[in-house]
Parts: sequence; C-alpha cells; structure tokens
Amino acid sequence: MIEEELAKKAQVLENLVDVSLAQMDHDAALGYTRSALELYEKLGDKQNIIRAQMRFITIYSILGREDLALEHVEAARTMVEEDPDSVDKAMIYQRMAHVYLHLGQPATALSWAQRAVDIFAGLGVPMGTRLKAASGLGTAWTYTGRVDEGIAYNENVWAPVVNKGSSLVIGMLGQQLTLSLALLRDVPMARKWGEKALPETTKFGIPTIELFLRRPLALIYTLSGEVAKAEESCRAVETIQDKASVAETGAICPFEDVAGVGFHYLRQGELEKAREYLEGSIAAHKDRNNFAAVGACSFALGSLNLELENYPKTEEFLLKSLEICQKGGNVLFELWVLPVLAELYLKMGQPDKAAEYVNRGFELMKPGQNWYGLPAPMYLARGMLATARKDWDTATESFDRAIQINRQYQLPWDEARTLYERGLMYLSRGGKGDRDKAHDDLDEALAVFQKVGAKKDTEKVLRKKEMLKA
Repeated sequence: MIEEELAKKAQVLENLVDVSLAQMDHDAALGYTRSALELYEKLGDKQNIIRAQMRFITIYSILGREDLALEHVEAARTMVEEDPDSVDKAMIYQRMAHVYLHLGQPATALSWAQRAVDIFAGLGVPMGTRLKAASGLGTAWTYTGRVDEGIAYNENVWAPVVNKGSSLVIGMLGQQLTLSLALLRDVPMARKWGEKALPETTKFGIPTIELFLRRPLALIYTLSGEVAKAEESCRAVETIQDKASVAETGAICPFEDVAGVGFHYLRQGELEKAREYLEGSIAAHKDRNNFAAVGACSFALGSLNLELENYPKTEEFLLKSLEICQKGGNVLFELWVLPVLAELYLKMGQPDKAAEYVNRGFELMKPGQNWYGLPAPMYLARGMLATARKDWDTATESFDRAIQINRQYQLPWDEARTLYERGLMYLSRGGKGDRDKAHDDLDEALAVFQKVGAKKDTEKVLRKKEMLKA
C-alpha cells in the first residue's frame, strides 16, 4: 500500500512538471522532478529513475545548461550500461552526443553518437526514431575531420527528417548541416542548404525554431559578401533573441553560429557593435558552459583586436579558442583559428612562432580529404610568412592558390584580403614590373572591399594607395 501511494505521488509530481514546463516555470519543474526522483529511488523503480534523469536533461538543455545536463545523462548512462541494448539506452547515448557537441567536444560526441546509431541499427529501429542520433553522428564526423563522410551522412537523412515532420529535429539537422558547410567555407553549398532548410523551419511559425537557420545564414551571407541578406539575417536573429526568454534562447542549440552576427559587424568595420555583441554572447554562453559558442566568439573577438592592433588581447582570445578546439578535437574550427594566430605572430615579429601554426594547419588537412574552402586562409598565412622570409616563390604560389580557392567557393572578402597581401608582397619584392602588379592587386582588392561594404578594409587600401602616390 505504501509503495502504491508513493507511486501515485510521484505521478502527480510528474504531472506538475508538465504544467510547470508549459508555464515556462523551470525552477518549479526542476523541484518537482527532484522530488519525483527521490520517490522513485525509494521504490527502487529503475525505469522511472532513468525517466526522471532524462527529465532533468530536457529541462537543463532548455535552459542551455549542458554542463548540468551532463551530470544527469551520465547517471542515466551508468544505470543502463550493463543492460541489453534498447531504444532507451540508445536515446541516452544520443543525448550524451548532443551534450558533448555543445560542450565543444565533437571527438567525444562522435563515440556516443556512433554507439547510439549502432544500437538503433542492431535493433532494426526505423530511421524516424533515430534521426537525432543520425544527425549528431554526421556532424561529429564533419567536425573531427571526416568531412565528406559527415556531410553526405547528414544530407542523406534530410528527406526522412522532413517527412517525419518534427519541427525540432528539422531545425537541428538544418542548422548542423548548413553550419558545417559554412565552417567549411563552401558558400554555394551552405547557401543552397540554408535557403532550402529555412522555409521548413518558418512554416511552423515558431520563432526559436526559425533561429536554427537564421544564425548560420547570417554567417553564410557575411562570407559571401551579400550585405543586404546578411543584414536581414542579423536583424532576424537579434529580433528573435530580444523577444525570446533566456530559457527559449537556450533551447535553440547554440553552436559556432552564435558568432555570426558579431562576425558580420566585424567584416563591415562596425567594431564597437561587433565587440558589444560578441562580449555579450561570450558572457551568456560561458555561464552555460557552451564552449562551442564561446570558442567561436573568442575567435571573432581575437580577430577584432588584431584589427585594432591590440596584440595581447588578440593572443588571449585566439589561444582560448584554440584551446577549446584542441581539447575537444574540433578540427573544423581549429582551421579557422590557426591562420589568424600565424598572422598575429608575424605582426609581433615572431615568424618562427607563426610557422608553427602554419605547419599545424597543413598537417591537419590530411591528403585525400576534400577540405572545401578551408585551405584558403592557410595558404594566405603561408604566403604572408614566406613574404616575411623573402621566399618569393613560395609566397607567390601560396597567394595564387588562396585566390583560386576563394573564387571557387565564392568568398569575396577573403579573396580581396589575399589580393591586398599579394600586392604588399610585390611591393616588398620590388622586381621588374612588381609595382604595376601591386597597383593592379590593390585596385582589385579595393573594388571588392567596396562591393561587400568592408569599410575599414576599404580605408586601409586607400591609405596604402595614397602612400604609393607620395
């Protein structure tokens, strides 16, 4: 009789959890879940103990507190580890993978996503049930350097996800696939998938679901130099975030795309707006231990301080971003950080230190793997290093290669930046015809910077041109 009463009381508490969540009262939901868990533990009810732990995971994930969710998903995992494979066991592993992606540890996420997918496959579970685990596996593959494999995997599960009709899963997969392609600097493919996925999220009429695609699209249009579209996406992101509660904004899976709005302001030369946005984002996501977002915002702030020639701050932010990447096995974003670190140490007069980061980048890009547009900034860094060492052949070859890749993947700002640096190389070399080549590169860089609205870069090129006239 006592056990029956305890079970009924626990069920009432679970009902109160549902009511509290509907009212967005997450503190109450946590309290009721905790009380229910205590009752299930007294009853020795393993199934409901696991269910209560999963409730904690859901609530903390809504709050964006993946670090606190991890404690409970670990508890649930420990309870099922020795059990026969089951759907519940696979779902726990899937949650492990998702939490570790937010914690900026895709290498660990990969192992859990693979285990979840393997269990689902072994049980013959239909694809509709295992779609979250599938997208997590593809994303973790991509982030850890198995790029083609990861992108193809997520592309292949897109149609089943849309057919399943879950707004959350559609938003998650659309975001992860689009963001992965943006981080690979493949603008044509990223734009294609982002613009394909956006209508699938807006049709639900849920702003926070729409945000899944708006953030990576802000990054994509910034990379592509489509200023009007970038500004539209940034406005949409900021409007949704301003109207949503803290709990709601924690629910929309912040990854590296959190930095997209700040990155747009940076490229446009609106440095104070960029700083304000990025510092606010770091503060919010650092509190939540979402290191995927923190790492990207730290990178963008490092780039901003490099523009301001504040080298100590640049180093601080970039090394923080690099630490997060290397600790978590995030090859994809490390290849964003390394070339900027190399540039920093060149400006600080430390070419040997710069060379370490250039070499590291090319070592990561293993032969036989398609790295899309990612090699372009590494070739730019190699060209700048070779210029500093007066290795003109390597410099010319590296700049030419970077320009070719930037054109292939429609990265106009990056192309203009490389043209500018190649122009400086010609001036430094000072050979026959080099001054004319430098003028041509500076003119071309200026035209592109003006087209993409890069005010600070435009001013920099104009100043250099005036110096050459003097």
